[in-house]
Amino acid sequence: MIPKMCYRMAAAGTLTATGTNSIAGIAVPYDRYSHVINGEAPRPFRERIRPRALSLSDQTVMHVQHDRTGVPLARVGAGTLSFEEAPEGLRFSATLPSTRSDVLEALQRGDLDGSVSIGFIVDEDEWDHHEKQSLREVTKGRLIEVSLVTAGAYPGARGTYIPGGMNNG
Repeated sequence: MIPKMCYRMAAAGTLTATGTNSIAGIAVPYDRYSHVINGEAPRPFRERIRPRALSLSDQTVMHVQHDRTGVPLARVGAGTLSFEEAPEGLRFSATLPSTRSDVLEALQRGDLDGSVSIGFIVDEDEWDHHEKQSLREVTKGRLIEVSLVTAGAYPGARGTYIPGGMNNG
C-alpha cells in the first residue's frame, strides 16, 4: 500500500524573518491539537504530533501553499533548510533564494501572516475515540515538506522574516 501524504496547516507561534532572505519559526508545535480535520477518517478528528515523532531527510523541502510543481524555496540537503527540536516544538530556519523576494515581501506586508503547514506521512499513530470526534496522536512519521500558507490547522505553527539574515543578532 502506498503511504498517503497528510497536510496540516498550522497557525502557530512566531515565524520570524532572520535576515535578508531568511525566515524561522515552529513547523510542528508540541502539546497542541490541530483544528478539527474532516474527510481523512470516517469521522472528524483532532490531531497532535508527539515530540520527536517526525523524521527528516535530505529531501525535506519548503514550499509556498504546498505547491510541489515549482522550485522549492529551501531544502535540507542543500543546507538552506534546517530543523531543531525545542521544548515548544520542531523549529525550522530557512534561507530563501534571492529571486524570491516576493515571498519575503508578502510576509512583511502581511499578505502571508506567517502560518506554516506541514506535509508528512504517518507511520504509526494512536487513536482515542469519543462520542463526537476522535483524537489522534502521531507517534512516528516522515516530514516531507513545510510550507508557508495563508491559513493553518495547528495554533502556534508560524514563521517570521528575519531582517539582516540568520547570522545577525
